[in-house]
Amino acid sequence: MKSTTQFSAVRQDADDDARRSAELLAMADNHSDAKSESPHEWPEKDRRTTFWEKWSPFPWRVTVILLALPLALACIVGLAAAAETVSQGYIMGRDCYPNGLWKEATGATWRIMDSSYFFTPNLSFGALTFTQVKVIDVAWDLIIGRGGQLLLAWVNYRVFNEWLVYHMEMHHTSYKLYAAVAFETTTMATLGVLGKEFLAYGAGTWKRFFRWLAILSMLLSTLYVIAFPTLMAAMTGYITTYKPYIEDIDGNLMEWSKAKDVAYIIQDADRVGLKAPLIVTADDQPLIDAIHHYKGQFSSWNESYFQIFGDGVGKTISVEHSSAHGFGITNGTLHNITADFIFDGEKTSTPSTSYSLDIFSFNTTFFGLNSGKKVSDFLELQYAFEKRPDANHSYMGQYLLDHGSCKPSDTYQWGFSYIFLFMVSIFNFVWVCIMVGMWLDTRRGSMMYRSGRRPGLLRSIMDYSAAIREELGNEANHLEEDELRKRLTESRGALVVEKRELRVTRTSTGEVTKRGWKRGLTSGSTF
Repeated sequence: MKSTTQFSAVRQDADDDARRSAELLAMADNHSDAKSESPHEWPEKDRRTTFWEKWSPFPWRVTVILLALPLALACIVGLAAAAETVSQGYIMGRDCYPNGLWKEATGATWRIMDSSYFFTPNLSFGALTFTQVKVIDVAWDLIIGRGGQLLLAWVNYRVFNEWLVYHMEMHHTSYKLYAAVAFETTTMATLGVLGKEFLAYGAGTWKRFFRWLAILSMLLSTLYVIAFPTLMAAMTGYITTYKPYIEDIDGNLMEWSKAKDVAYIIQDADRVGLKAPLIVTADDQPLIDAIHHYKGQFSSWNESYFQIFGDGVGKTISVEHSSAHGFGITNGTLHNITADFIFDGEKTSTPSTSYSLDIFSFNTTFFGLNSGKKVSDFLELQYAFEKRPDANHSYMGQYLLDHGSCKPSDTYQWGFSYIFLFMVSIFNFVWVCIMVGMWLDTRRGSMMYRSGRRPGLLRSIMDYSAAIREELGNEANHLEEDELRKRLTESRGALVVEKRELRVTRTSTGEVTKRGWKRGLTSGSTF
């Protein structure tokens, strides 16, 4: 009895220990992170999803890229629309245009898209020394030209390599094409390989057509990336600044700013003790005030049209016009008048007569040098003078055109050729469209891409070397470069990604006959 009782007690203690152990395990399971068969009941406040969790399934990257395309196109259209406005506000007001032509010269134009500005940096800025513009130009070529090429080449590498794997899912891919795209993406050798693949023909199917289109896109993109630094260098540059000059009658260069509009010519200025003919310029305010005071003493004034003849300089100038006089008329009756001419504080009276001095006026508002109209448009109405108010140093429009030019100064400007800037903007847009189109096509159709495959340098090396060993066997480890190329060419093998497989392998193209030169030209790249 005693032993039975003891055994029962021990068994009871064991059952209690097992029960406690089970309870502890259950409590541990309830507090552990292990996945249970029934879902864990979290408090309501812990189950709220964040904004990012709500919208993370949305294809943000694809949407942003697709929206960037019309935005880039809108920028190009806006750039073209602003060209005329920029040229009017920036170039039109200059005396010398960026191509070195005087604004009054024949053929000079301020229109920013004119062909004469094809290589000229007409959007140029500053007044710099040669050293300064050279430093800016070299920095642009290194940072933007070469740096931009590196960025574009990296994007080419990523997009082309992902598309290459997609290509192997649909078509046989030669070892040479794989090596060119995976290891020498942006080189002249790759251009040759892509060019030969472009010439390759096959069955007339849509799949084959889209392959041809993709190869063409890769060819153009690679060519653009290789040429990018050259285009950047051609788009920018530096030019010397120019100043306009007129060669005067003495053979000296006169600054264009010293040419002034002629407001009046007093043909008989000797009647008031001045040298005749007296030329009054638009900035000679004391003489202009004296003429206005003089003209105000006559009740009627006869203005006249005029025309200038002669070679345009000095004593040979002649002015044909009808009488330009004031008359003393009272109640319709013409009578004599003695008028005062007050200049420089001195008063001079003209003899008593019925008509005034012969004062010939020019309409400087409509036909002056600052009117906005070109001298060549109104040659017979343009008249200017240097800095000495005498007939021997006065010039008409034709003389200004024949003897005016722009001369380089000692400062420089750095800037852009607008035509090249516009062209490169279009090239960039086309390149972006190609990259986006190939990336979206790969994302949509590639089995390897959807499985998470993103080829890189090491992964490409592993796939390529494994396929070569599979093609040539263990002897591939001991062959030199030329022998490897020869053996791969003779093998007629190619690379593929078999259906329902996630690896690159080799296959036979089934070609055993020797190719002629025509077939060799249109069969794509080999080895």
